[in-house]
Amino acid sequence: MLQRSQLRLTFEVGATEAGKPIYKNRTYTIKPNATESSLVSVAQALASLQSAPLVHVYRNDVHVLGE
Repeated sequence: MLQRSQLRLTFEVGATEAGKPIYKNRTYTIKPNATESSLVSVAQALASLQSAPLVHVYRNDVHVLGE
């Protein structure tokens, strides 16, 4: 049974002295029935409000097993 869904956006906010990227995540609770295309649209809209570039978009679904 699907318990919760989240949209996670990962932004590159800088780099270490060694040149490795530093990332920051923003997580939003979403409706479990949200479609992939609608989530991509929302992610693009939210990314346009940020100064850091968007690197990754993830959907995390949490399911209850054995209930």
